[in-house]
Amino acid sequence: MDKNTVIGLVLIGLVIFGFSWLNRPDPQEIEAQRKAAIEAARQDSIAKAEAELLAARTQEATPDSIKQAAGYNQYGLLAAATAGAEEQVELANGKIALKLSTKGGAIREVLLRDYKTHDGKPLYLFREGESDFNLPLRTVDNRLVDTRDLYFSPVSRTDSSVVMRLAVDSASYLDLAYVLLPDDYRLRMTVSGQNLQSLFPANMTMQDLEWSQRIRRQEKSWKFENQYTSIYYKYSGDEVDRLSDSKQEDKKTLEEPLHWVSFKDKYFASVLVCDSYFENNKLAQKTAAAGSDYLKNCTMSATFPLDVRPGTKAGFTFFFGPLKYNMLRAYDKGMKAEDNLDLDHLVYLGASIFRWINRYMIIPASTFLQQYFSNWGLIILLLTLGIKLLISPLAYKGYLSSAKMRLLRPQVQEINAKYPGKDQESMMKRQSATMNLYRAAGAGPMSGCLPMLLQFPFLIAMYMYFPTTIDIRQQSFLWAEDLSSYDAVFSWTADIPLLSQFYGNHVSLFCLLMSISNILYIRYTMNQSDTGQEGMAMLKWMPYITTVMFLFFFNQNASGLCYYYFLSSIITVIQYMSSRFIINEEKLMAKLEANKTKPRKKSKWMARLEEAQRQQEAMRRQQQKRK
Repeated sequence: MDKNTVIGLVLIGLVIFGFSWLNRPDPQEIEAQRKAAIEAARQDSIAKAEAELLAARTQEATPDSIKQAAGYNQYGLLAAATAGAEEQVELANGKIALKLSTKGGAIREVLLRDYKTHDGKPLYLFREGESDFNLPLRTVDNRLVDTRDLYFSPVSRTDSSVVMRLAVDSASYLDLAYVLLPDDYRLRMTVSGQNLQSLFPANMTMQDLEWSQRIRRQEKSWKFENQYTSIYYKYSGDEVDRLSDSKQEDKKTLEEPLHWVSFKDKYFASVLVCDSYFENNKLAQKTAAAGSDYLKNCTMSATFPLDVRPGTKAGFTFFFGPLKYNMLRAYDKGMKAEDNLDLDHLVYLGASIFRWINRYMIIPASTFLQQYFSNWGLIILLLTLGIKLLISPLAYKGYLSSAKMRLLRPQVQEINAKYPGKDQESMMKRQSATMNLYRAAGAGPMSGCLPMLLQFPFLIAMYMYFPTTIDIRQQSFLWAEDLSSYDAVFSWTADIPLLSQFYGNHVSLFCLLMSISNILYIRYTMNQSDTGQEGMAMLKWMPYITTVMFLFFFNQNASGLCYYYFLSSIITVIQYMSSRFIINEEKLMAKLEANKTKPRKKSKWMARLEEAQRQQEAMRRQQQKRK
């Protein structure tokens, strides 16, 4: 570096220093700059805090935004109907009281005013959370929206009617109109709307429907009540059918159109009747835990006709009530046969001849007696006497046959003494001689059995009638508090294997009396009809076996049924004893002896029997020759 360069650099430095010195701020300016810097830092802090707060607020608001966006994606045009406050709407008449919810627009609770549970509590068919009614809506924007998730608005409210309105927009809506019929157990429901083309696709013809209910326990015996709890349904213009009431779980898919579907227990039912028909029906039921507060869980899914044409509507009728046979039959009064509801089939009266006996004989008789008597113990007694009087001609023939067998007993014993031994030849000779005696005298062991067998339809019909008629529910007689249930005079809580399962944890007195009377009946009739043949000895244990079976079968059954069987057995024994005085045995014996002298044509049955005996004898002789 030369001298001139060094001098230039020094001069430049002096100039810069001099300029800086001459332009330095005074103390006031320095203080102002310091304050300005502090204020700028404060403003930066405020701005940062506000930015952070805004960010936080934005972050907090994000879930609602997302929810709103998700709600629209899921519900589309009906997204606005997902927000609201749930309100209960009450409808009532003299028979039932209902509660409907604005969320879903469906029935949430049904109370039967005239009935109580077995322990005296108000009887609800279902309460909140125990029933669900849903219409899955397939919207024009290709979404499936459940009405159970939407809020309806109640309009046109009265004490017995309400319209639940689902708003789509300002010009279109869907209505569920409910009208409770006066002094009745029926509720009308109509599905209709305005400008439904804005909600449903133009090609819509059918609407989905889903219905479910947990069947509440109402009676004392869970096991016995569950036996009569099931889903019943009626084919359009055809018969009534049901799911199995004994299976733990049962389901069916039915393509045939249905007129109605019912969730029923022993004495009460919820029924949904379609004015048109249900299609694509799927029914299912599952038994609840034994001894719980519920019997079965029932579900139904189906479709029904509904389209977007102006003025279109679909009509339904709910029935929430007792299974009173005459009342249910009255609903079909004035209808054409093909339009009958046949709700009376919800009362199980048996099939074929048993249902015929109950429908045309027992129910009219009991209805008539209820006009004059209120005590069901007396009514059952009169019913029993009436049935015994009706079948008395058949019973008399049975008693007459028993008398013939009794009078011929000494002669049968002579035959047994003539052909002693237990070998096949002796047994066949005794049998042949005995049958010849019966044929000649005009008697026969089967002639007394047939009249008794003809009485069985009445016994079975009453077995169907008493456990299912609501008329005897909570009707007391003597020590029985409820003739529709068991009359426990002794009970225990300990679970005894097998005994508790099949017999129960109690002793039913009417069941015990029925079993004892049955022993008396069987033993007396056996003694009177004993022919002296050895085969009768095999029947000596029959009364005891029958008694044990009856004890297990009927201990948890309706005490009214056991009371009827008890009366029937006692009256039969009295009839049997009375027949000894009515039937003149001397004249009857003379007639039997006179019959022996008359030529008698063999019946086809006797001819076949004798032919079979001859063939057996021939085969026996051939076998002996081969030996």
